[in-house]
Amino acid sequence: MHCCTGEGSAALYRVWENILRYQDGKLRINLLLNRASSWADLDSYVPYEGRVDVKIKQACELSVRIPEWVKPEEARCRVNGTDRSLSWEGRYAVIGKVQPKDVATLTFPIFERTDKVRVQGKEYTLIRKGNDVVHIDPPGKYCPLYQREKYRENKARTKKVERFVAQQQLDW
Repeated sequence: MHCCTGEGSAALYRVWENILRYQDGKLRINLLLNRASSWADLDSYVPYEGRVDVKIKQACELSVRIPEWVKPEEARCRVNGTDRSLSWEGRYAVIGKVQPKDVATLTFPIFERTDKVRVQGKEYTLIRKGNDVVHIDPPGKYCPLYQREKYRENKARTKKVERFVAQQQLDW
């Protein structure tokens, strides 16, 4: 009883922890979600815009995993406002060496697509933007799902926050 409560929170921590990984002078961004760390701060604009900014805190070799719906040849990179060519290791865009205070910006097209799916014998129409379901039809009778019109905008909503980076990571 209640096993999922504890395991669910542990799973969320593991996802957050693995948004980025640093090892042997290499920083790999695995998931395009906002995250602060000792090595870099990650600012994701997805699903509003196809953009991610990586603000470097420690010199490293940087690579960023791009989503499956992005064609590698459509991804662009700028470091401190200067174009940088990319090489590829599978789905990872290899940006290369970066220094503290560098800002690496990766951009790519993001668009809406419509899919018809069948769930338990009922047909639904999904509108997705990036990885996010932003609308579903029918939405549900008692508790409408995925009514996310704000995510269909093309300009990210931002706000200033103070980020916290722990001195030690938990070994959960």
